Formats: sequence, C-alpha cells, structure tokens
Amino acid sequence: MYPNLFGINDFSYVVMIFLGVIAASIIFFIYLGKNGVEKKSFLDLSIVIIVTVIVGIIFAILVENVYEAIKASINNVAPKWTWAMTFYGGLVFGIPAFILMYRYYYLRNNPPIFKKILVIAPGSVAIGHAFGRIGCFLSGCCYGITTHTHLDVNFPGIGEHLPTQLIEMAFLFILGGILVFLAFKHVTNYTAIIYLFAYSIFRFVIEFFRGDERGQLAGLSPSQYWCIILFLLAGLLIYFYQKKVFKKDEI
Repeated sequence: MYPNLFGINDFSYVVMIFLGVIAASIIFFIYLGKNGVEKKSFLDLSIVIIVTVIVGIIFAILVENVYEAIKASINNVAPKWTWAMTFYGGLVFGIPAFILMYRYYYLRNNPPIFKKILVIAPGSVAIGHAFGRIGCFLSGCCYGITTHTHLDVNFPGIGEHLPTQLIEMAFLFILGGILVFLAFKHVTNYTAIIYLFAYSIFRFVIEFFRGDERGQLAGLSPSQYWCIILFLLAGLLIYFYQKKVFKKDEI
C-alpha cells in the first residue's frame, strides 16, 4: 500500500518493526520497574533484548526462505532468496536466544527476575507483533483471499483482497491489551499460556483466509503446523508452571 518511506524502498515495514520493538520494550520495562526490578539492571536486560531481537530477525528471514523453498519445490521452480520475515521463525528461535542470554549473561550480575519476565513478555510481544502487521499491510504482503465484498482492499499491482494483516493487527492489539492489563493488575501469572492458546487458535483460523501462496503440506500452511505445536506447548506449560515455576497460590 505504502511500502516506501523517505524515498527508501520497502522502508515502511522496517519502521513499523522498529516501532513495535520500542512499544514492546516500553511496556516491558515499565512493568519491571513497577515490580521491584532495579533500574541499574535495565542496561544488561536491554542487551539481552537487543541480542534476542537480532537473532529473532535472522531466523525470521531464514525460516521464511525455507517456506519459499518449499513453495518452489511444490511448483517445480528454482527458489529465490527473500528478505521477508515470518513471525513464527522469530518467535521460536528468539525465545531460546533470550533464555540463553538471560541465563549466561544477565544473571552474572543481577538477581533472578524470570517469573516477572514470564508474566509481562507475552503482552509485550503481542503489542510489538501488532505493529509488525501494520508493516505487512503497508508493504502489501500477507494479504488474504478475494471475497468480492466491501471488506476487500485494493492492493496496487495485486488486486482486491481481504486485509488479513489488519484483522490480525486488531486481534493482537486486543489480546496484547488484555495480557498487559492482567499483568499490571496481577490477575494471573499464566499470561504466556493464555497468549499461546489464543494466538495459535486465531492464527490457525486466519490462515484459511490468507491468499498469498506459501506452499502447503497436507492442506495446511507451514504456519498452521506451528500453531498446532504452540497449542500443544501451551498445554504442557500448564503442567510445567504448576510443578516448576509458580506455586499453587501464584496462578
């Protein structure tokens, strides 16, 4: 729609990713500051986040190219490198990067705060992801099927399609807002489980309305397989939280 900013091609997507990281970080640090984390720890935590974001972006690009290779194989054409990103690639590989940096870098000079991070991180990620979906809309990627209704939007050079980016953006802002509220009001510590269940279900459904071909296996898109994995992971986390992380009165 408006992929270019300041005379730079496809820069609007980069700007929205940056704004998403900033918004997520602000929420993250405000929560930690209000819940007993000393500000002198913020520098080390910022380094952890920066490394996590870099790793997440790298793998978001790499996994997207795996998708492209699958699609090319199915269509019997040579794969082409793309700088596009997939959220699941960044999430799945960014989480281990964060844990490793937290364990082997942050904890060297700072007290443990992992429980607090588990509570606020899901809402922060959802808000940041919502900005990323705005970037998708501006770039004209990740569009939906053509419905021939008033819901379709005209994407230049592509035609009229359902703006699934904006639908997902709205869902993520709502979900993120709810998770942030639950965290700040100390309603529940299980925000990560709520996030995984809610987003995996939503994303699985919205994938049926995506019109951009990314290759399918057994009738499902690559993202839908990630949805199934994360949904099952959410179930396992309930047991893990109860046995290893939070006490019975810390639900």
